[in-house]
Amino acid sequence: MKANNRESQRRIAYEAARILTELRSGDYNYACQKAADRLGLGNRRLMPNRDEIESALREQQRLFRGEDQATALQHLRSLAMEAMGALARFKPLLVGPVFDGTADRNSPIRLHLFADTSEEVIFALSDLHIPWDESQWRMKFGDGSKQTIPGFRFQADGTTIELVVLPTQGRFSKPLDPIDNRATQGATLSQLKQLDSHASPV
Repeated sequence: MKANNRESQRRIAYEAARILTELRSGDYNYACQKAADRLGLGNRRLMPNRDEIESALREQQRLFRGEDQATALQHLRSLAMEAMGALARFKPLLVGPVFDGTADRNSPIRLHLFADTSEEVIFALSDLHIPWDESQWRMKFGDGSKQTIPGFRFQADGTTIELVVLPTQGRFSKPLDPIDNRATQGATLSQLKQLDSHASPV
C-alpha cells in the first residue's frame, strides 16, 4: 500500500476510535464510515480493519484513561461471567469490546446465545426475574446469508447487557464481522475466566 494511503487508513482508524468513545458504541462499521466522511476519505479501500481500529482504541485509552480503563474492563468481564453463568444453558459467547479488551466503563456487554427459539431465552430471563427489552440485529453469516436475529437488552449494575439469540445450528455458521468479513470472535465462560486471570486485554 502506498505511504499516503497507509496514512489515510491510520487517520480513519484513529478518528473511528474517537467516535466509538464519544458515542459509547461498539459499532465499528458505523464509526469507520463516519470517520471517513469527517475526513473526506470515501474510498472503501482506505478503510482500516478491525485490528487497526482496536489498536487505535487501546492507544487512546492508554494515553487518556490508563488504570481507569483496566479497572472498568475487569469489572465488565466480572459482570459478563455472572450473566454467562446464569444463562449457561444457552452456551453463551462473549463478543465485542469486553471480549477484545477495548471496552470502557460505558461499553455494553454483548453475549451470543444459542437456542432453538427466542422464547426459550424469554422464559429463562423471566425465571431469573430480569426485566428486558426486545431488540433485533442484522447479521451476515459465513454461508453468505443475511438474517435479522432476535435479541434482548437488560441492565445489571448500571451496565447494558445485550443478548443476541442465534439458532443452535448457528454455532457452525458464525456471524461475520461487518468490518472485515471474518468470523466474529468470542470467548466461552471458561475461556473468559482464563483471560481475566491473566488480567490483560486479548
